[in-house]
Amino acid sequence: MRLISLLACLVALSACATHPGKVDQVRFAKDAEPVLATTEAGTVRGVDGAGTRAFLGVPFAAPPVGERRWRAPQPVAAWQGARDATRIGPDCTQAIGRRSILGGGGGIVVGSEDCLYLNIYAPGGEAAEARPVMVYIPGGAFTVGAGANYDPSKLAREQGRVVVTMNYRLGALGWLAHPGFQATGEGFGGNFGLMDQQAALKWVHRNIAAFGGDPGDVTLFAESAGAWTACYLMASPQSEGLYQRVIMQSGGCLEPSSLVRAQDAALSGPMFAERLGCTGQDQIACLKALPAWRLSRAASLRAGINGPGSWGPVHTDATVPENPAVAIREGRFTRVPVLVGTNLDEGRLFANEVQDMDRYQKETIWMYGDQGERVLARYPVGEDGPAYAIATNFTDQRFACPSQALRRLLAQHVPVWGYEFADREAPFVLPDWIVGLDLGAYHASELAYVFGTRWVFADPKRFTPEQRALSERMQRLWATFGRSAFAAKWPRVEGAGPVRVFKPQGDVIDDGFFERHHCDFWDGTPFGAVH
Repeated sequence: MRLISLLACLVALSACATHPGKVDQVRFAKDAEPVLATTEAGTVRGVDGAGTRAFLGVPFAAPPVGERRWRAPQPVAAWQGARDATRIGPDCTQAIGRRSILGGGGGIVVGSEDCLYLNIYAPGGEAAEARPVMVYIPGGAFTVGAGANYDPSKLAREQGRVVVTMNYRLGALGWLAHPGFQATGEGFGGNFGLMDQQAALKWVHRNIAAFGGDPGDVTLFAESAGAWTACYLMASPQSEGLYQRVIMQSGGCLEPSSLVRAQDAALSGPMFAERLGCTGQDQIACLKALPAWRLSRAASLRAGINGPGSWGPVHTDATVPENPAVAIREGRFTRVPVLVGTNLDEGRLFANEVQDMDRYQKETIWMYGDQGERVLARYPVGEDGPAYAIATNFTDQRFACPSQALRRLLAQHVPVWGYEFADREAPFVLPDWIVGLDLGAYHASELAYVFGTRWVFADPKRFTPEQRALSERMQRLWATFGRSAFAAKWPRVEGAGPVRVFKPQGDVIDDGFFERHHCDFWDGTPFGAVH
């Protein structure tokens, strides 16, 4: 997609920002003291201070370097003595720049291939009994991001949870599919990042008890690209038993271009290799000999928001044996309670460059092809201008309606709840006069509310009292999801609704989501959610 400048600039900003997940307020607290935990590979030394216990940069798989590049994650080698776990591990290799995240190429490459680390946060002190666990998969268009971009210390401390964040391989290193991978026993490839996530979940299952967590009480929550992969994980038999409930934030995987077969994704693999000068018969050997930074920069040419040719998980392979839409429809998935939600104005974060009618028409035709004229008629430009019109159709087609369809399919088999985050005054790192439009409840704006701590787009210190109360509400609901206290406050999805609409002034239960987001219109186009 070409609506890129604002988000790309913000990603560049995030790369320069400190990682909130390194929790300096814990590491350097006056009462900070070292604490030990023993994993299957050895002992790690974390820190306990300011009411929080943290273990940072804990390896969950061997470094995927050398011959382990583009292979399934391997076990961590054992170590002697106490390994330092008071500093975050490296981010996975990623290209950061104005155009790199959504498909423009170039950018500054940061991070390392040696990146398969996770971070663990818990309330301070020794746990009297095993605590529920929450495992978070970060987003970032499958090309950028890291677990340490989030600080779950408040969520862990105040909700009595053990919270885990993870890294996984990104861009071509995580999602490249190529026919040559068949010779290495990896099928067509394409799911290395997904396998990293499964490896992290398996590590949590085997080791989290040492950190005070209950391996039989795990909530998987994820946002954006992370939520798309959570959907794929539910359709993967290898995920069975690794979590007991799932929360998907802004990532409805039933959007058509998100559902790609491994063998189809592999068709573009040789072209990617040729662009890097690998024109011989053994392209995989050539690619493995290249430095990670070259692969990452080249991968940014193919980036995008789950559009054709973008990076992301694939199906019909050993990890995800069938199309997730089919698996969910037929009940062949991990059957656990699920919460699926989106934000009211997802698309506004991507639309700031569309400031005139000509650009609106060209972008709409480019995105929707022969359906473009129908989309223009359904979403006419109003008083707010063309940026808002294209943001609205993008919100509906890419986020709202696929999530609604996912809720309906899941609800045939498991308990399902829905939400819409609708705080149109959510704080943002830049003022509106710089952004060029009112972002409203933009993509990812709910994250500062769910964690209650700062991240690149927003700082809860700017919350109003009503927003602070909303944040506390959402943290409690996320932490208690799937339990009786949660179910008593929130009606389940039946048919097309309802969803809970989160607002600072007070939440409301809404049955009109399907109609408000024109899902009937999109279902009548090739761009409608896959049912």
